[in-house]
Amino acid sequence: MTRPPRLLLALLSSLLVALAAHPARADEVSWLASPVVWEATRRAVLRAGLDDGPVRSLARRARTAAWLPDVSLHAARGLGANSTVVTNVNDRLAIAESFSFDVRLSFDLDRLLFDAHEVALLRLAAQRAAQRAALERSVIDLLARREALRLREAAVEAGAPPDIDALVERARLEASLELMTGRSALELLAAGLARR
Repeated sequence: MTRPPRLLLALLSSLLVALAAHPARADEVSWLASPVVWEATRRAVLRAGLDDGPVRSLARRARTAAWLPDVSLHAARGLGANSTVVTNVNDRLAIAESFSFDVRLSFDLDRLLFDAHEVALLRLAAQRAAQRAALERSVIDLLARREALRLREAAVEAGAPPDIDALVERARLEASLELMTGRSALELLAAGLARR
């Protein structure tokens, strides 16, 4: 419930900053500079949970699970009655009780070379790679559209009235980037500059 008002505030503040800002300078960082693109796509992939770490961890755990034995325990109690008849006055009755414990450890060491779960993990990794590539293309598309707006703003004459449609589009693109990456547009540009 707190996300829509926060998004609306970010959109409005972006609009106000754009209206108050001076025209773009020539030394401004490009939205398509490699460090900016790399940082934005990396953050979007991490935020979406599409990084390779979990799949690699599952594959590693599937192989190392071969060292864990399957343990089976079995306990049995046997009751038997023996009676011994003696020719004297006392008859003797003997009851024989027995307990047996069976403990078995079995190792599945062929899983060290190949685990049946690896096929499913490979399929999952391929699906996640396709989702990651689609997400990266979406982020690059947003960055390209934002760069086109930046270049258009730089070409506008100093005294010209602001293009409201371009300002709204700019705010929308920056809000979309923030939702995908978890970072504001200024933070993405700053992180891109830091990677130079």
